Amino acid sequence: MQSNGLYIRVIDERLFKTTKEVTALTRDIDYIVDKFSDDIYRAALAVTGSVHEAEDIVSEVIIKYFTRQGELFFNDDEHLKAWLLRTAINLSKDLLRSAGRRLRAENEVSASSDFSSPDMQIDVQNAINRLDKKYRIVLYLFYYQGCKTDEIADILGTSKGTVTSRLKRAREKLKLSLSDYEKEMSV
Repeated sequence: MQSNGLYIRVIDERLFKTTKEVTALTRDIDYIVDKFSDDIYRAALAVTGSVHEAEDIVSEVIIKYFTRQGELFFNDDEHLKAWLLRTAINLSKDLLRSAGRRLRAENEVSASSDFSSPDMQIDVQNAINRLDKKYRIVLYLFYYQGCKTDEIADILGTSKGTVTSRLKRAREKLKLSLSDYEKEMSV
């Protein structure tokens, strides 16, 4: 009987440990989702142009993080965020490549801009959506995420000069696109 009691105690300790692990995992998932899911979503949306695909990418990134959690070590939340965003961008690009389709410009994106009218916000977002994805990504990371050019270079695996050049070209293309729009509206 004593061995039977020991067996039950070992099972109870294993269950207790498992329960603690599950509780810790749940807490970790909640933390990642609460702190980073919006950023992951916006990064995926900037690349894919699709709300539904961006939502799927968020789930994939979080699953990928937790399946590789034992292999990954980050000094702080900024490094973790950079890894999550890089993963979201890579998964988004993979999705576009595998689907073999062109990006769609959708009006579903809600930009947190301070423009005078909702119509102008939509026009600016449409102009951004028409840019090549390499320009959309740097604009998103710079303006929406507040990343510095060297941080963007790290996330994208490019040089700081490339990021600066893409930002400049993206701004020029937006300015041209929006000035054409203003001319059309004044006619």
